[in-house]
Amino acid sequence: MAKAPNPTPRPLRRVLGLLAVLIAAGALTLAALPAAAATLADSTPTPTPTATAAAQYAQIWVRVAADKSNVAGVVVKVTGPQGFSQSFTTGADGKVAVDAPTPGKYTFTLDTTSLADATLGPAINPLVITIATGDQGDPAYFLLKPGGASANPSGGTSGSGSGGGHRVNYFDLVSNLTANGIIFGLLIALAAIGVSLIYGTTGLSNFAHGEMVTFGALTGYVFSGILHFSIPVALISGFVFGGLFGYLQDLGIWKPLRRRGIGLIPLMIVSIGLSLALRYFYQFLFGPDQLVLPVPAGDTIAVGPVNLRPIDIISVIICIVFLLLVAFLLLRTRIGKATRAVADNKALAAASGINVERIIRIVWVGAGAMAGLAGVLIGYHQTLRWDTGASVLLLVFAAVTLGGFGTAFGALVGSLIIGLLVNLSTLVIPTNVQNAAALLVMILILLLRPQGIFGRRERIG
Repeated sequence: MAKAPNPTPRPLRRVLGLLAVLIAAGALTLAALPAAAATLADSTPTPTPTATAAAQYAQIWVRVAADKSNVAGVVVKVTGPQGFSQSFTTGADGKVAVDAPTPGKYTFTLDTTSLADATLGPAINPLVITIATGDQGDPAYFLLKPGGASANPSGGTSGSGSGGGHRVNYFDLVSNLTANGIIFGLLIALAAIGVSLIYGTTGLSNFAHGEMVTFGALTGYVFSGILHFSIPVALISGFVFGGLFGYLQDLGIWKPLRRRGIGLIPLMIVSIGLSLALRYFYQFLFGPDQLVLPVPAGDTIAVGPVNLRPIDIISVIICIVFLLLVAFLLLRTRIGKATRAVADNKALAAASGINVERIIRIVWVGAGAMAGLAGVLIGYHQTLRWDTGASVLLLVFAAVTLGGFGTAFGALVGSLIIGLLVNLSTLVIPTNVQNAAALLVMILILLLRPQGIFGRRERIG
């Protein structure tokens, strides 16, 4: 007697089941961090109410990127709708709080001549921030970095959050740059592992992967910056919708092209076209201005000479948990072993009874989910734009090349090296060309060891 047909198609059931697993993993990870999340939620500053207080306001912090120390005595000029124009001076906490009389776009311009330390300058100047009705002062940052915009040429002693000098010694500077490099490397690793797995299972160098990172960051911005949900909701939304985006990409574009037998070079060109289309679609939706994911302001946590924000520590924990989860899935589960088998030899894996298309679909979903999560975390680590993923993509490819294409563990090691290199290179080169160091390493690796650190020579060609 024949079984009654199941009304839900098998591929859809599998994808729904996988998304359920991804959601459960994300929820369990974030549930392990209630104390940290509560610390972030409780640390949001509340302005002193006045008789003429506006319905919405913005807060800007001036901080040194290396050690996250606050900078006092810096002049910030603010312009906005209806001719609004005022100048403010940061206090001992490095903060400027501005009451916005009307919603709209406000431009915050840091007066570099008011900086006492001529070796520092703002990484981004001015900041353009959209203040909506009822905004409660979600903070944004002017990060000061060595070699930034020109400051007061007369130099002098520098101010800090406590009124003393904020100039850091060499050991403190290297320590903080190293810590920031490790954090940034872990964020890159979440995206790089997806690139490496997609390449390993399909042979495709996906140039649209940066837009998957941007998609996750913008999803987090919608949930956190516009809808004002909490940080855990923004992280879960980026993770889940990123996985769904990866599934839809494979279902609508890459699977039909694979069935037609399209070569890898045309597929790569399609990914470039998709990248450009998505990038300017994001610009059309969100505009060209800087976007800020709201991070509740709180005291930095000192770990020896290293100063970290609570969101930095949470980012590290989340990255480590998910990277360990990926390692467990690849090494200890049937799906992971099948994924490695497809990456090693697709034809032999198919002959052994492995559903290659199913494995590729799972890889796309997982890569999209990790890219989306990485995008949200990167949005909390720095300011966000419509082309954030594109600016990170070259670093991702450099990390994958360094570690070895098609090897997930190589992508992790390569990402940590690239993150450290990008941050530590600012000791000797200006910050606006720091990514060039990573690209130089990629060129050297291709010349000296094209298979990468963990790659095998037979993978080449």
